[in-house]
Amino acid sequence: MKLLRLEFYKCRRRKIVLVCAAVLAVELIWMGVFLTRQDAENLQQGWMLLLYNLTIVDAIVLPLSVATLASRNCELEHKGNTWKLLETMVPAGRLYKAKLCWGALVLAMLLLIRAGLFLVVGVYNQFPGPIPWRQMGLFTFVSWAVSMMVYALQQGLSLWFVNQAAALVCGILGSFLGILSMLFPAWLKRCEPWGYYGLLSFVGMDWEPATGATRFYWLWPQAADAALLVVWAALFLAAGRTLFVKKEV
Repeated sequence: MKLLRLEFYKCRRRKIVLVCAAVLAVELIWMGVFLTRQDAENLQQGWMLLLYNLTIVDAIVLPLSVATLASRNCELEHKGNTWKLLETMVPAGRLYKAKLCWGALVLAMLLLIRAGLFLVVGVYNQFPGPIPWRQMGLFTFVSWAVSMMVYALQQGLSLWFVNQAAALVCGILGSFLGILSMLFPAWLKRCEPWGYYGLLSFVGMDWEPATGATRFYWLWPQAADAALLVVWAALFLAAGRTLFVKKEV
């Protein structure tokens, strides 16, 4: 707990709150503009329409956002060249774990606030039907789980490379592949980590070419895909921790 508190203390001037606020602002503006362009028929599917498009926004916004958070948390020690000092007091494995827990808490707070904001958006727009609490809660959890898998990758890169450009370029690539993967078949989405934002979606869509009408429907991610997400996360965690522990300081 002391190491975790230290991580929050070190990041107090790293503008983490500003980064999170920017993420929320981008998603709110994006979805606000999108909803204003929908006709009454589409808004009748409001909650499913909202979650379907939030999945797309997540695939674009969250990979780079996660990369930025991991970089902001890890670059301070690189700049101050304090790894040797820290590792004389605490094992490298515990430092890695503390930084990972920091990321998990920050992402959890970010996505919980995001869920609350979009619940307000749905109520404000008078989406028909009851609030889908279960789907909204599971959607938020899955967004956090996929983001944590990506965070494990990004933290490993940020800890290994002194120049944080490498980690940020990976985040930019992730945002590009995240949205591109929405067009991929399911088997191809499983082969790249950022595709899991779309692969584990809770809403599907049918489009009628003749009329241009769209129909949304609830669906449940496959258990095998959730298991693959855990495998990806375990691989990134094991690789990142091993490289960090063995790194020369």
